[in-house]
Amino acid sequence: MSRDWLLYLGDLIESGEKIERFVRNRTFEAFLADEAIFDAVLFNLQVIGEATKNMPVEARSTLSEAGGSAPARLRDLIAHHYFALDAEIIWEVATTHIPRMLVQARELLNKTQNDHRRTDNPR
Repeated sequence: MSRDWLLYLGDLIESGEKIERFVRNRTFEAFLADEAIFDAVLFNLQVIGEATKNMPVEARSTLSEAGGSAPARLRDLIAHHYFALDAEIIWEVATTHIPRMLVQARELLNKTQNDHRRTDNPR
């Protein structure tokens, strides 16, 4: 059974929001020192990468932060080359790229939901 791509978009948004909460009011040093937070961010980056892989190309292309294959590549790096992770890159993704991606993902979700409402309730 295939899953509706909007559910993947929802997963992406939920994981992005978690990452934002995990890094809020933290310095890089505090982030690095807290193993549980670091691991939680890594897990949610994997979810974002997997969700992105399962979204249609048209939807991914509207998300400049996720439009290419970067989230999927990062997911693969975390899963398969965990020993080569650079904590500074993870911090940059969590504090810079995730907030921008969330804005775009929420806009895509709102637009898609509005489009569905228009087609479901023609005037």
